[in-house]
Amino acid sequence: MKNNNFISFEQVNLENGFWKDRYELNKKVSVDNVRKRFESSGRFDAMRFNFLKNGRKPHVFFDSDVAKWMEAVAYLITKNPEEMKENEKLCEELIDCMEKAQRDDGYLNSFHQQISPEEIFQNRDHHELYCAGHLIEAAIAYSKATGRDKFLHIMERYCDCIYRVFISEKTAAFVTPGHEEIELALIKLYRYTNNEKYLEMARFFLINRGKTDEPHLFENSRCAQDDADIYNLHEANGHCVRALYLYSGIADLARETNDEALLTNLKDVFHDIIYKKMYITGGVGSTHCTESFTVPYDLPNMNAYSESCCAIAMIMFATRMREIDDSAEYGHIIERVLYNSLLSSTSIDGKSFFYVNPLELALEEYGREVAVPESLREHLPITQRLEVFDCSCCPPNINRFFGNFGNIICLEEKSGVTVEQYINAEITGHFGKIKINGNYFLDGKVEISSNNCTAKVLAVRIPEWCTEFNAETAGTSAEFVKKNGYAYFTIENEFCIMLDFHIKPQFISANPNIRADAGRVALTYGPIVYCLEGVDNGDRLNRIEVDISDLNAAKFEMDFHSMYSISMPAYRLKDDERLYCNAEETEYAPITAKFIPYYSFANRGKSDMLVWVRKH
Repeated sequence: MKNNNFISFEQVNLENGFWKDRYELNKKVSVDNVRKRFESSGRFDAMRFNFLKNGRKPHVFFDSDVAKWMEAVAYLITKNPEEMKENEKLCEELIDCMEKAQRDDGYLNSFHQQISPEEIFQNRDHHELYCAGHLIEAAIAYSKATGRDKFLHIMERYCDCIYRVFISEKTAAFVTPGHEEIELALIKLYRYTNNEKYLEMARFFLINRGKTDEPHLFENSRCAQDDADIYNLHEANGHCVRALYLYSGIADLARETNDEALLTNLKDVFHDIIYKKMYITGGVGSTHCTESFTVPYDLPNMNAYSESCCAIAMIMFATRMREIDDSAEYGHIIERVLYNSLLSSTSIDGKSFFYVNPLELALEEYGREVAVPESLREHLPITQRLEVFDCSCCPPNINRFFGNFGNIICLEEKSGVTVEQYINAEITGHFGKIKINGNYFLDGKVEISSNNCTAKVLAVRIPEWCTEFNAETAGTSAEFVKKNGYAYFTIENEFCIMLDFHIKPQFISANPNIRADAGRVALTYGPIVYCLEGVDNGDRLNRIEVDISDLNAAKFEMDFHSMYSISMPAYRLKDDERLYCNAEETEYAPITAKFIPYYSFANRGKSDMLVWVRKH
C-alpha cells in the first residue's frame, strides 16, 4: 500500500488565474456572507449557549455548521492573518463560550445541553458525534493556525467523555453515529497529537459499523450504511454524504494500519460510484428522498440531488484513495468535480449557494400539478441559489474547502513529485520549489518549472479527456514514460517542461443503460461540462437538437466569467398546433445554440437549463 502525502495548502501559494480568484472570492465575500447569515439565523447564538434568544428555534446540527465556518476561518488565518482579525475575534468569543458551557464530564453540545439534556447519547440521529467530529476538525485547524490550544483541549476533554460513554462504560443507546464524520476527525486528531487513544476510537466506530442492530432514522439499513461491515463493502449505498465520509474514514484507517483488505474494498466502492452512479458533472446522489445513492445507471437529470456537500466529500474520498493507491483515476474525478459540481454550488458573486445541483431545469414543470396540494407535489430543485438554508451544511463546507484550497494540487512521493491538478501555484516541498503556470482549461497547455528541485522524477497526470499529449523542453520534445495514467519525466535541478494536452470540444454519450440520457449528448471542453440555458436559447430546451458533426463550426467567445462560451449550429423543433402528427411532417428550424459552462448556470435570473441535448 502506498503512503504518499498531498502537499499542504500551507506550502502552496496560488498564483494569477481562475482558481486564485475563486480562493479570493471565498475569503473576501463568501466567508463573511455566511457569517452574517449564521448570526441572523441564531447559529452563533447556539455556540454562545444563548440558543433561545429572541425565540429562535434550535436544531441538532447547528454546532456542525458553526464548526465548519470556524475551520474555514482557521485555514484563512494561516495564509491571511490580518484579513481575518474580526473573524478570529468571533472564534475566540465562541471558544470562550464553549469552555464555560462544557460540562464537568467533558460533554459539549449546544442543543442537548440547552434543550434536551435527558436525551444525551440516547438518539442516534441527533448528530452529537457528527457535531463533535466537525468541532474536532475545527479545533485542530485553529490550533495549527494560531498556536493556541484552548479549543483543542476542550475537544480532547469531549473525546474523553465519548470514549468513556461508548467504549469503557457502553452507556450510550447506540454504538456508531447516525451521521458519519467523527471517524475521520478522530484519525486527524490522532495524527496531530500522536495520541493512540484517538486511533482506537476511530477504529471502534468504523469496525462496529454494520455489525449491530441499531436504531436509525431510515427504515432501510442501506440508507444508514448499516447493511454491511467495512470488510464487506463493495458498493456505495445510502445517504451520499454520510457514505462518503464513512469511506474517507475507512481510507484513513486503511492507511494507518496498512490494511490491504480495506483498500481492496474501497476500490470496489470507488469504481461502483464512478462507473455506475456518478453524473458527468462529478455529482452523486440520484434522489432527494434520503439524499441517497440509488441503483446503477439511475441518473435522472431534473431530479438529480447531487448535493454540494457530496462534491466536497467525493474529493475527500478521492484524495485519500490517491494517497494509498497510485492510479490517476482519483485525480480525474477530483478534476471533474472541481470544475463542475463543486463550482456550480456557489453563485458568481460568492454570496449564495445551491444545496442541490441538478443537470436540467424546465420552468414549465413548476406549478403544473394545479390540482395537487403543494405538500404532495413532485419535488423539484430550486432554480436560484440561496444565502442560507434551514439545513445549511453546504455553505460553510464550501468555505472550509476553499479555505485550504491547495491541498489537492501536488503529491510528494518516494519516486519524486507528482502534479495532480493544473492550478497556477508555487509549491514548496522537501524537493524544493516547483511552479505550475498556464491556461489549462482554455488552451490545454501548462508549464511546470523549477530552479532548485532535488527530485529526480516528475510525474504529471494525463487527463481522462486527453486524446493527444506531448511535452517539450527548451523547444525540443521531452522524453517521458507513461504509466497508470501519468507521464514520468527524468528531471534536473533546474527544468522547464511545457505540456500540451491538445484540448478540444467533444460531445460525450452516456452509457445506454442511463435511461435519462438515451439519444442525447453532452458538450465538454477539457474538464468543463457545458449546458444550454434559456437566457441564451429560449425556453423548452428539450426541443433543441445538435448534429455532432457541426461541432467543427463551433465559435468560442471569452464572454463568460473567465471561460469560453461555445456557439454552434443546431436545430429546434417547430411549434405545431396538433397534439400528434405523422413523423415525416416534423419540422425543424436552424438556430445557433449557445453553450455556457455548467457551473455558471442560474446566475442571470430564472431560466431553463439543460446539460444532455438531443442528438439530431
